[in-house]
Amino acid sequence: MDNIIKITEKDYIHLCNLIKNEKAANKVEAESISYLGAEIKRAKKVSSNKKTYNFVTMNSRVEFTDIDTNNSLEVRLVSPSEADFKKKNVSIFSLLGSALLGYSVDSEIVYKAPSGERKIKIKNITYPDENN
Repeated sequence: MDNIIKITEKDYIHLCNLIKNEKAANKVEAESISYLGAEIKRAKKVSSNKKTYNFVTMNSRVEFTDIDTNNSLEVRLVSPSEADFKKKNVSIFSLLGSALLGYSVDSEIVYKAPSGERKIKIKNITYPDENN
């Protein structure tokens, strides 16, 4: 598993502000805030001026496969206010959301889920249309 992840400068600023606001509002569990904060700290910052990226960013759609069950799922990584699992919108503060951030296609990720440790592999990433 490749431990190097990337984050756009825009996502970095947005997520740092989001963490600060969520800490102040006390809406998100401290463990979730700490996990996301640790992921952001270890990420390599990339210019936000690029037109395309090769890693998971905020609002990107990520198709992945659970390695143990071979089940596939596609989700969109969003801020907590937009989270709705029925619409496949996963909060960046969820364990899955934080785990996906910054990884690229073919990355294998091990993360802690409520049901125990899960291992997934990213199959595809689709980025939001800049005009939306």
